[in-house]
Amino acid sequence: MKNKILGLVFILCGVALIVGGVIAEIAWLAFCFGTVIVGILLLFFMPIILLAPLTFGWAIGIGLIGKGFELIE
Repeated sequence: MKNKILGLVFILCGVALIVGGVIAEIAWLAFCFGTVIVGILLLFFMPIILLAPLTFGWAIGIGLIGKGFELIE
């Protein structure tokens, strides 16, 4: 029973990290393209940086969700 509750907590934390990553990505894009020069420079020279917050939140969140499902089973 303890593992099932811990697994559910892991899943909820993973979902929260994914949602937080999406929110951080929206805020990051708003900042980058709100300051037009920074947005254009990033778009031409380092476009991968524009997706950095989403990538970190998504990767860690999916890992936690997977571990949570392992603990539930």
